[in-house]
Amino acid sequence: MRMLVFDDDDAIGRLVVRVATASRMEAMAVSDADAFNQCLQTDPPQVVVLDLQLGGTDGVEQMRLLANQQYTGALVLISGYDARVLATAQSVGTSLGLKVECVLEKPLRVAELGEVFERLLFADQTLSTERLLTAIVDDELVLEFQPIVSREPKTLKKLEALVRWEHPVLGLIPPGRFLPAAESDTATIDALTDWVTGAAVDAYQVLAELGVTVPLAVNVSMLNLHDLTFPDRIGQRLRAGGMPAKHLCLEITEGGVFNDVARTMDILSRIRLKGMQLSIDDFGTGYSSLRMLRQMPFSEIKIDQSFVSDVTTSRDSRAIVKSIVGLAANMEMTCIAEGVETEETAKLLEELGVCNLQGYLIARPMPVEAVPAWLATWTGSTLDGQAMRPSGDPAAIRGHGEVRHPPSVSVTAETSGDVVQLSPRQLEVMQLLSEGCPVKVIAHRLNLGIGTVKVHLSLAYSALGAHNRIEAIRRAGPALAGNSNKA
Repeated sequence: MRMLVFDDDDAIGRLVVRVATASRMEAMAVSDADAFNQCLQTDPPQVVVLDLQLGGTDGVEQMRLLANQQYTGALVLISGYDARVLATAQSVGTSLGLKVECVLEKPLRVAELGEVFERLLFADQTLSTERLLTAIVDDELVLEFQPIVSREPKTLKKLEALVRWEHPVLGLIPPGRFLPAAESDTATIDALTDWVTGAAVDAYQVLAELGVTVPLAVNVSMLNLHDLTFPDRIGQRLRAGGMPAKHLCLEITEGGVFNDVARTMDILSRIRLKGMQLSIDDFGTGYSSLRMLRQMPFSEIKIDQSFVSDVTTSRDSRAIVKSIVGLAANMEMTCIAEGVETEETAKLLEELGVCNLQGYLIARPMPVEAVPAWLATWTGSTLDGQAMRPSGDPAAIRGHGEVRHPPSVSVTAETSGDVVQLSPRQLEVMQLLSEGCPVKVIAHRLNLGIGTVKVHLSLAYSALGAHNRIEAIRRAGPALAGNSNKA
């Protein structure tokens, strides 16, 4: 791992290099802006240690340089200034799209430096692009879903798909830790986005079988917008999975950089023409907000949680939110507030005109199979075998598209004699499982995603009251035998 240190104090530069070398990194230090710029171009580092107060320049100016050169590695900021300046500088780096690993106050402590470098080295070894590609192929990734709702009346508007990495050693890894690696390589971010899109289509099928048909949102990196065939790939996956294009919304982070405006407009326009929706995510945190809205065919604005979190206490944040709401209304776009965590915040947002809310106040991200139970609880509904209905409302829940349960199959568990309900798809999956087929083979035979097969198995196990494969097959034995004879 290569490190580049920029500090106009040669003694500090030598100290950081010595600690990095002890951590088995390849490191060098420079003390002027020209040398820093030359090193970035000739031998790009994976880690930059940057002082904020420099001779003829400053750290903020150099962060702009890093952003313009599309630096995707880790950034460690150091300074002798007070904590407020450091916090602001960190926010500037984040808004520029840089991965600010940490901010260290001077005088530097060798032990603290060593811990930071060891952590970066470990992350580089375990969360590399090569390892992430392997994780995609081996299906180590999973999706969780967070609801986007309106509360008057209570309506589930959408579910945002959020990717996690089930690392066999590190456990469940949030996207913030592996997305920098993905975005450092075009092939990797394309593979990740293709996987997430495919998994979302599979989840749409599962939700439909569970009785919920609702639009899904998927995050897309600006770096995906290099390939003119991108809209065609998504459209083909939607058709193969039987998911209407209007039920997919692609969320694109506003802080991304347009390298080729004409190409980006081409791709995004074709996405809209195919019937999909486009959302500008984290709105207000970058520098290209209004230009993006004017040039690109977005249908939705998501207000960044940095404005939402203190909207009840900050006059500036309230003014910004109010301006965004007015902008969205005038441009005939939907407006969503993300990061809603308190009832006070939700009520104020609704008073300001933001009716679509997302955040922990509504629900934390959840597995796809948990969505129906959450929805029934949140709406005060019950499952009556035909539809989920709000209390006192004779009509099915509105705003969900078609909300119904597919025909189920009654199965008499062999050991208990209890009658349980399995969907036809769950029965198909269990049938192949009983024939000794592994999950990957079942997915291939039924033209499903591996994650979808796992969800169906989990639901079948739960219905049968089984804790493992052998127990589930034994309990469903008579029904599986009957289904096999019919086949």
